[in-house]
Amino acid sequence: MAITREEIDLQELFRDLGKICKTEAVCQKCADRACLVGYAKDCAAQCRIKKQTFVAGGFQEIPEVDIRGGYDEYDVLHGIAHILLQCRSCKKDHYEECILNVIRSCMEIIEFGDNQDYEGDVLSYLMKMKSLHEEKASIIASEYSEAKEKKLSSN
Repeated sequence: MAITREEIDLQELFRDLGKICKTEAVCQKCADRACLVGYAKDCAAQCRIKKQTFVAGGFQEIPEVDIRGGYDEYDVLHGIAHILLQCRSCKKDHYEECILNVIRSCMEIIEFGDNQDYEGDVLSYLMKMKSLHEEKASIIASEYSEAKEKKLSSN
């Protein structure tokens, strides 16, 4: 079963994307959808407006050629962890066009140069990432665990 609108915290997605965005102070002019962050923000906005949890064609339209660079590594890695926390680990029901998948993929391209395979399971993803990018995967896993613990203790 796919994720529901109620399960997605768009505010947190926008907050994390806002931290990652370098703003016009650095970029001079916003590139909107030609920028990975701008594209992710636009996709999240579409989901909010249309009250959907997916972006039709969203995964295929990710601007992989955006090579702006200079993003804060910890903001990106923490953003990935926060997305994983929202993921419901749908495994075989994983949907490429899911807003969480699209935004996570944008962040992965920023941080790793390309999107990483995600098969709908957070733990498998973290294990695979550890074998590919051990230090960065440790940061993601640590932030994921801390945020999950904080979320559980507040309930």
